[in-house]
Amino acid sequence: MEVSWFDDPEHSSGTIGARLSADASTVRALVGDALGLLIQNIASSLTGLVIAFVASWELALIILVIIPLIGVNGYVQMKFMKGFSADAKMMYEEASQVANDAVGSIRTVASFYAEDKVMELYRKKCEGPMKYGMRLGLISGIKFGCSFFLLFSVNATSFYSGARLVDAGRTTFSAVFRVFFALTMTAMAVSQSSSMAPDSSKAKSATSSIFELLPLVLIIRKSQIDPSDESGATLDNVKGEIELRHVSFKYLSRPDIHKFSETSVWPFIRARQWPLLERVEAGNQQ
Repeated sequence: MEVSWFDDPEHSSGTIGARLSADASTVRALVGDALGLLIQNIASSLTGLVIAFVASWELALIILVIIPLIGVNGYVQMKFMKGFSADAKMMYEEASQVANDAVGSIRTVASFYAEDKVMELYRKKCEGPMKYGMRLGLISGIKFGCSFFLLFSVNATSFYSGARLVDAGRTTFSAVFRVFFALTMTAMAVSQSSSMAPDSSKAKSATSSIFELLPLVLIIRKSQIDPSDESGATLDNVKGEIELRHVSFKYLSRPDIHKFSETSVWPFIRARQWPLLERVEAGNQQ
C-alpha cells in the first residue's frame, strides 16, 4: 500500500488501531452471548404463543394487541442508536489518533514541554464521546422504562380481560393463568430482545467499518505505486535524465502546509546522486 494512503486521516495508524480494537470487541459481544439469548427468546415466544392459544384463544388475541407495541418501541430505539453510534465512533477515532501521535512522538512532545497542550487537546477530543454517553444513557433509560411499562400493561390487561371472560362463562380461572404466564414469558422475551437494540446498532456500524478494512487486509485494493505493473508506455530511448517542472506537493494530513510550490529542478544526470532536502525554518537545509 502506498504511503499516501496512510496520510489520509481516516487511514492513520491511530484510527485503524482504534477501529480494529473497538469494532472487533463490539461485534464479538453481539455474536457471542447475545446471539444465543436472541435464539432463546425467539423459542420462548413461539412456545408461549402456542400454550396461550390452546388455553384460551380469545384472551390470547386480546393480549396480543399490546405485545407488538414492545417490538415497535425497540425498533424506534434502534433507529436512534444507529445515528448516535456512527457519530461516537468518529469521535473516538479522533481522540485515539491524538493519543497515538503523542505516544509515537513522545520525545518531541517532551523536548518542547508540550505535555499539557497534548493533554488539553485529548481532553477536548473526548468531550464529544462524553456527551454522547450521557445522551445514550438518557435514551436507554427511557427505553428501559417504556419496556417495563408495556410489560405491566400486558399483565393488567390479562387480568382484566380474563376476569370479564370468566364472569361471562367463556373460560376458566386455570385457563386465564395459563394464558397469563405464557404470554408474560413471551412479553419478557420480546422486551429483553428489544433491550439489545443499542448493542445491535453498534455492532452493525462496527461490522461496516470492519468490512471497509478487509480490502486492505486481503490486499484486494490495488496500490497506486506498483513496480510489477507492466501496463503503460515503454520508452525505447531513455537518457536517464529527469527534470522536475512546476511541482507542488503537500501531505494529506497537513493540507495547509506546502512542501513544494511550483518548484522546478534542473535535469538530474544519470549515474550521480542528487539529494532533495526540504527547507526548514532554522535554515540548516536547503
